[in-house]
Amino acid sequence: MQKLKAQNFHNLSESVIRTLAQNRIVTLLDFLQEDVSKLTLLTKLSLQDVLTIRNEIFTRYSAPLINGTALLTKVYQSRYRISSGIDSLDSITNGGFPVRHITEICGLADSGKTQMCFQLAVNVAKDDNGTVLYVDTKGDFSAVRVQKMLEAQGYSHKDMASIMYRIRVVHIWTMEDMVELFKGIKNKSLEIKNLALVIVDSLPCLMFQHLGDDNKMGLSFLNILVNYSRFIANEFNVAIIYINIQTRWIDNDISDLEDDAESTSAFKEPAYIEKKNRCLGKYWESVPVLVIQLEKLDYSSKENETCTQLKASVITSNITQSNNSQCILNLSIMGVT
Repeated sequence: MQKLKAQNFHNLSESVIRTLAQNRIVTLLDFLQEDVSKLTLLTKLSLQDVLTIRNEIFTRYSAPLINGTALLTKVYQSRYRISSGIDSLDSITNGGFPVRHITEICGLADSGKTQMCFQLAVNVAKDDNGTVLYVDTKGDFSAVRVQKMLEAQGYSHKDMASIMYRIRVVHIWTMEDMVELFKGIKNKSLEIKNLALVIVDSLPCLMFQHLGDDNKMGLSFLNILVNYSRFIANEFNVAIIYINIQTRWIDNDISDLEDDAESTSAFKEPAYIEKKNRCLGKYWESVPVLVIQLEKLDYSSKENETCTQLKASVITSNITQSNNSQCILNLSIMGVT
């Protein structure tokens, strides 16, 4: 709990703070729970001054009050899914990405994650008429690639300009800057009109800077960022998508051998197991309510153009129920379809 500080309250001086501390009244919660008459005796303040300080604490640190009518109106006006604009992907996610929640798209290197981000940003900007905040942590965002996708789909220059205007790209290089960005959105010091989708490509690029950090600053930043993300998603009624990286490990399958005359280690062929792990550690594993894994399949030719097939699989879903958990996507000059 936050400690009492003289600079935060007009009537509290440093001497008064020390007196309170000597009587084990150190935090804001201690001050609120203490008897008012005792506080007036210790601080030598009037009853009105003590009550004013208590009201300041309640006003500054309490959650905002929402009446039932306003809350019901917000629920009715809220959307529950934001369509990806890709029918097959919407089918396995029961209509799209969940609004007011965090979604993760993961995959090995070169599995099409960034291309998927481009396509989602374009589809939401052109179909949903909303603004997309695209947070680029790798310097990979390509306006030229987005323009070629729109040209291949037959959009005019005027429509392309309108769509690209609704994709706001921000380059972030550190977790400190990432936290400050989301803090600005939360506090409304950074206002983004009609914000519908936030894409962060990718979060591990920022967290890798904190590997081997003994003072756990990376985990602290990640915890703060998750809290801001949940608040923004719920308060502004948006979907947030984080891109995560998978790593692949090949392990020996070591099993206990039975004492069987026909079974000897000399003739047993070594077995290997491929394991794929999502980055960001155990804390992050339970943060996204929806996790989609991308895998690149073989190249194929489609109407004289090179087309890469991607397999999208729902590997974690806390709120989405669908009969199908996998679909095949095509990656071409037109984007992901």
